[in-house]
Amino acid sequence: MSDIEEDIRSFLKNQGVQVIGIAGPERMDGPPSLDPTYTMRGAKSIVCFAMPMDVSAIYDFLSKKTPVTHNTDQLIGNQKIHHIAKRLADYLCELGYRARAVPTNNSYRRSLDVYSTHPSFSHRFGAIVSGIAGQGMSGNVMTKEYGAAVYLSTVVTDAVLKSDPLLPPRYFIDQYCKKCLICDKACPVKMFEMEKEEYVLLNGKLHPRGKRRSIDLCNASCFGLHSLSPDKKFSSWGKHWISSWVGREQDPKKENIRKKLLMKGGSVGDSTVRYKLIRSIGCELHPEEWIDDWKIVRRHEDLPQDELEQRKVQSGLIKKYLGIQIENPNVLTCGQCALVCGPTIQESAKRLKLLREGGIVVPGKDGRTVVVKTFEDARKIREQYPFRISRARMLSDILQSAVLWSWFYFGIEPRSIIKNWIYQRKLKRAINESS
Repeated sequence: MSDIEEDIRSFLKNQGVQVIGIAGPERMDGPPSLDPTYTMRGAKSIVCFAMPMDVSAIYDFLSKKTPVTHNTDQLIGNQKIHHIAKRLADYLCELGYRARAVPTNNSYRRSLDVYSTHPSFSHRFGAIVSGIAGQGMSGNVMTKEYGAAVYLSTVVTDAVLKSDPLLPPRYFIDQYCKKCLICDKACPVKMFEMEKEEYVLLNGKLHPRGKRRSIDLCNASCFGLHSLSPDKKFSSWGKHWISSWVGREQDPKKENIRKKLLMKGGSVGDSTVRYKLIRSIGCELHPEEWIDDWKIVRRHEDLPQDELEQRKVQSGLIKKYLGIQIENPNVLTCGQCALVCGPTIQESAKRLKLLREGGIVVPGKDGRTVVVKTFEDARKIREQYPFRISRARMLSDILQSAVLWSWFYFGIEPRSIIKNWIYQRKLKRAINESS
């Protein structure tokens, strides 16, 4: 390996990163979101790396002890890995190359369908082609070291780098996933058809994952718009239910999932500010100095006992450092398919048990969160404390959301459209040839 690759590894290890992969120009054949030149003109190679999420915070989150520590870890983790990527890009520039850090999340291409959310560059695909991860049944990428509960980052550069060895396309699917499928059991909206496979074509090879019934189901869950599992045994941290989904799986062929998603999202009154916070955490780079201040809400033992006091501390930090005013700052409500996926099947089973035994979250008196063990108890509390907002607040949120999504993501990108058309033809041909 040449000196530059060694220098990159040494630099990242000094930053505390252990899982590092490099992909050169011959590895960039795939969907448009694998094209590094979209992020930086002239980019030829990528450096991708992964860092683990806080497992104790995952346990807090899945067991319904508190959502605070995991939400805090997400904020700190996304900012930390983004700063490391920025430092690596600056380091490569000092060596005479051009380089740029890809935003950690929520950096999407413009589209006529603003909710299509195609990434400017896919860290997942970057992780696969750089050899540090393989695709799992949920579509999340898995690392040998940490499973799927990781933060990913990528730096694109015009340096011509030597690629690292790859994992076989079915490495996790055959050795791990088909014996496990715990991600499917953790999904409150049953997004996957695990008995079927679909594929991503990367560098001429088909990488399988479980067939997705509709990505809008995932959006409904991750935005907290439907939190209850079909068997009514557990929930995510979302406080809303879509009434027609309670107690049953949705058939995307029979029901307009997107319509339900938009109708519910437009009725809750806080969709815009919640997404502003999510985007600020994932897409924007904030001064690194303030991260230490968040340690006061990083451990469950350090939190105020009262839930509203916990939120007050969080909201104060968010307003001070991010300039966003929000009542409930715990905006990350799901992501359970990745969170339950540990480095071993035994660890994943432990996390699923925490989730299923954790109970059901419902909003209670004064906006406090109530965790109950049965659906009947959850239903009674929801009837006792029904969710209500004014029409004025609802309308204001709808208008703000329309402006936000249009401002950042609405438009036509012929380059992306053409590349996707070419890619889809290649994918279809590869599937036909393999069958």
